[in-house]
Amino acid sequence: MQIFFDQTCAICQAEKLTFRPRKKLWGLQVPETVSCGNCGAVFHEDELRWKLMHLKDKQSPFWLKYRQKSFYVREWIQIGADAVALT
Repeated sequence: MQIFFDQTCAICQAEKLTFRPRKKLWGLQVPETVSCGNCGAVFHEDELRWKLMHLKDKQSPFWLKYRQKSFYVREWIQIGADAVALT
């Protein structure tokens, strides 16, 4: 597994990430998941990329633009840095 966001959420910059490793459930593969306790972001592993699956604020421009999109970790870090710079 890659080091994910250096344990800092790319969206809100909080250091409250929870990692759930990949496992099998009744023969089905459950992807690795990383979630943020602050903004509610949930990322699922999508091969070598990470897909944004959930965010608490469904009306945020960030969610509307990036929901269900997969990017490499370094791309998420850059996207989050750009979003913080705009605020």
